[in-house]
Amino acid sequence: MTRCDLCGVSAIVLAGALAALPVGATETLVPAAAPAVVGAPAAPAPSPFRAGLERATAPLDEAERAAILSFYAARGDAPFWAEPGAARLGALEAAIAATAAHGLPPARYVLAAPADPAGAEVAAMRSWLALGRDLSSGALNPSKADPEIETRPRRPAPAVLLGLLAGGDVAAAAAALPPQGPGYAALLAEKARLDAQRGADWGPEAPAGPTLRLGDSGPRVAALRARLAARGHAATPAPTDPAMFDAGLGAALAAFQAEAGLEADGLAGKRTIAAVNAGPEDALEAVMVNLERARWTNGVFEDRYIYVNIPAYALRMVEDGRTVFETRVVVGKADDTRTPEFSGSMTYLVVNPTWHVPDSIAQRVYLPKLKANPNTLANSNMRIFTRSGTEIDPGLVDFTQFAQGNFPFRIKQNPSDANALGKVKFMFPNRHSIYLHDTPHRELFAKAERALSNGCVRVEDPERLAGLLLAGQVDQPEAAFDGWVAAKGERTVNLARPIPVHIDYRTVFLDHSGVLQRRFDVYGRDAAVWQALEAIGVSLPAAEG
Repeated sequence: MTRCDLCGVSAIVLAGALAALPVGATETLVPAAAPAVVGAPAAPAPSPFRAGLERATAPLDEAERAAILSFYAARGDAPFWAEPGAARLGALEAAIAATAAHGLPPARYVLAAPADPAGAEVAAMRSWLALGRDLSSGALNPSKADPEIETRPRRPAPAVLLGLLAGGDVAAAAAALPPQGPGYAALLAEKARLDAQRGADWGPEAPAGPTLRLGDSGPRVAALRARLAARGHAATPAPTDPAMFDAGLGAALAAFQAEAGLEADGLAGKRTIAAVNAGPEDALEAVMVNLERARWTNGVFEDRYIYVNIPAYALRMVEDGRTVFETRVVVGKADDTRTPEFSGSMTYLVVNPTWHVPDSIAQRVYLPKLKANPNTLANSNMRIFTRSGTEIDPGLVDFTQFAQGNFPFRIKQNPSDANALGKVKFMFPNRHSIYLHDTPHRELFAKAERALSNGCVRVEDPERLAGLLLAGQVDQPEAAFDGWVAAKGERTVNLARPIPVHIDYRTVFLDHSGVLQRRFDVYGRDAAVWQALEAIGVSLPAAEG
């Protein structure tokens, strides 16, 4: 037996067992048992190696067992990992060691190898399957990390992962497993950069306190200036007084804020000070979480789709790998109406929509208003109905007798310029009743942090999005859309080409212009994913130096 060390853990100990296979011979026939029927030909007994494969795979699930047995059958039951001169075991060990660069724990893929050759081969195959599954589609079940994450990774079948080994080049097969796009490569490079920075001295943290702004002075300003400079955002020109908050410091701070996904206002408030004080470890955790998230969506996105990134407050439409449209969005509030992560298919849009107020909003927002003033709905062009659909006069109802959970009415808002859904809603039916829509509150798009809705996604430029969706379906789609809006009546338009919609959550990502972006973990989901990663053995690498 031999041992090798991968990142401080024991590697797969296969060499001795695999070496026990006879060179150049993979099947040794044994005498057949007496035939059960006189005159019937006796079936040859399986070779000891094949019998060992059957035994070693017996505890596995059916898909893994069938894939492994089929793989070896296609090789005439010849060993794969111990094939003379192939050096595949070493390549597997190297691939396992390399998982650390992807933010995965190598120990997760290290299996104890049985002493018999067939068992050792199966142990190596099981390591390969675990490695392949995690590198290609993520190590976590997303919804177990956070129930609001309903992303469904496309897990490769065991037969597909073993098929990558058919050519015999384990290193090439391993290289093909993770996402292949530039976004994933950029995250890997950023992880390597941050790994090298761990242990660096960025000096004292900037003390907390009231917001610092242009014209302020004192020790807190000097500490802020020094910390920014240590992080690569030195103010220019050099100040005559380091303790003075001058225009140069404001510009340096705004540049840092933009990079961190904060409002680039040049003011050092609570969130900005926290971001300035964050060390490489915090940034590294975020990158490792986003590497896992990228693996979840490996192969999920189609040639044409709509993509919403919640922390970036942004929507883009992609066709053939190219972003053809991008706009700002407003997403759900962080406290109680967070927008979930999921995918759907947009099949129709509604122009001049009626707003069917969700029960949760009706009870939380409008019931208290009705208790104070039963005529409050009329002021917003709203109507109220029984559950059976009969419209009622709110002035004739004593709303004080109702409470949340006991509200037997439905509220609708008529199409109008003040309608909460604006001119249009884009529908991709789902169990959350989440959709994209316009809004009359245009002022919200000027804010840097836009977690302000009741869960749905408000779109800054819905006219342009509607025009792109209707292209090829109607002549002059934007003009047609404007005509439908001007007609005032509600109109449902089915899409000739339904389009996938992916609502995602990335706090570190490569934008379509090739710049690595960072955003604030507005819902705390990165923290939940990091905790789940730690539970399977992921940890920050040891600091260098």
